[in-house]
Amino acid sequence: MPTVILLDVSLSMSRPVPTTDTTETHTRFTLATAAINTFLDYLCIHAKLEYVALVTFSSVYEVAVPFTREFDNIRVKLPLLDDGDKTCIETALHGVNQLILNEWGYQTPVQIILITDGSSGVGAIGRNRIIQDLPLPPTYPGKIHVLPIVSPHDSSLQHAMPLYQKIVDLACNTSNNSNGNITRGAIYSPDQLNVPGVVAAMTRLCEQHYQEFWCTLKCGQLETRVQLFPAPHPASHEGLSASYTLSNQLHVIGFLQQQDLGTPIAISKHLVIPQAQIGSNTTPRENYGSKTPTKEGSSTEGTSTEDDSSDPSKVSNFCVLLHGALKVEGMSAIVQLGSDWWGTLSAWCEVSRARRSCLLLSILRPGASAAPWLGPLDQLGPVEENTTSTDTFPVRSWRSYSGGGSGCAWARPHALLADVQKVLRHARKLPDKTQHLYKELNRLRRAAISLGFAELLTCVGSALERECTALPTSAPPECALQLAHAAAALRDPRTALDIKHTLQPLATNFTVTSMSH
Repeated sequence: MPTVILLDVSLSMSRPVPTTDTTETHTRFTLATAAINTFLDYLCIHAKLEYVALVTFSSVYEVAVPFTREFDNIRVKLPLLDDGDKTCIETALHGVNQLILNEWGYQTPVQIILITDGSSGVGAIGRNRIIQDLPLPPTYPGKIHVLPIVSPHDSSLQHAMPLYQKIVDLACNTSNNSNGNITRGAIYSPDQLNVPGVVAAMTRLCEQHYQEFWCTLKCGQLETRVQLFPAPHPASHEGLSASYTLSNQLHVIGFLQQQDLGTPIAISKHLVIPQAQIGSNTTPRENYGSKTPTKEGSSTEGTSTEDDSSDPSKVSNFCVLLHGALKVEGMSAIVQLGSDWWGTLSAWCEVSRARRSCLLLSILRPGASAAPWLGPLDQLGPVEENTTSTDTFPVRSWRSYSGGGSGCAWARPHALLADVQKVLRHARKLPDKTQHLYKELNRLRRAAISLGFAELLTCVGSALERECTALPTSAPPECALQLAHAAAALRDPRTALDIKHTLQPLATNFTVTSMSH
């Protein structure tokens, strides 16, 4: 995931560091520079495809180096930075949020490394004001790490720790992290205020959050070692209590035409980079050149002078064979990632003169209903196993998406609003429109699950509850019961992701029998 280095350049960063070594002197800024160079050195070995930006701040912020894979641009810029005035973290985070949204939008996970002098510069009252002004949580999934350039025994660090901890906690508390695949950041305080201390702190950060992920890709008797970039994280999903961790063996279990597969919701996407072959002059992590895919689909700055063996698309490998087959046949591969967890492999090509190619792994939501229009993924099989069916592969034992009504087409916002309003109109005409209400709810529900729009059902459930509270006192009791039942059924975690489940009206009987005296 992209990374922003948020560097404090206030005057306090220019303070000299106390040391008994008279041969060289350091300031907090030079120690911060050493930490950043350590971070960039680590990426050059373990994560060459990472995008990094450098943002400096004092009372104002400045984008010193935009997102780039040319890490030397950041190294060259560091000695040229000017000193600022006072530290203003909330202003800096506003600027970072704007930069990330402009470059990556609302869906791309981002990491932010805040490097500051370990002092909030204010007392308890001012610290609380800063916390209230923080632009957190962000509107994109992300996490913040804090690296204070200060001695662990400094009293200023103790005063600033509540602020830093609040920043770390708020950064990961975002609705865009509903899949649970973004872990929390942390504070990495150096054990001692010198170059080895800050380098060790930055190394701990890198080893915990920028590790490579290697696994084995298998298809029948064929297999190869591959790296997934960026490294995948454990995932969870609303309505499912278990946490899912990617297996170290990815099994290709079948193939689908892309028109049959469609576009199921992916919680993350990863390049599949094959390991260098035995006897090659390159190491596994050197198996991609400096000219690599960018977020715009074009190559990065600079030119590539490396041998073709550094290009995965030109190295003899099972991945190359699979990429060619998928591209020629117009198919995607279904991959089992672990117990009750699937993904898809597709052929991806860079749009540039280099024409580099790679496999792209799309990790689907956990559970067999990740692509509801295909049915349960654990029950897919070749069409020959069902000779009575006239359907093409994959075999589907059910077809109804709308409970007998027409399908939903939500190409424009007013179309979605019209379908929701139709549900509410039937709700206001209960009990006469009970069957119509549930017919529309089933149509809306199946369309929402098919599109991965489960949040819509929560909103419709809330709307039905509001209709229930707004019922007049003269309304029949059945109205309130049906509305409450429908709202609860939409949110039932047992059937929240089951597209084949059909909501049924609540059976009621309000016949009053008179009693003789």
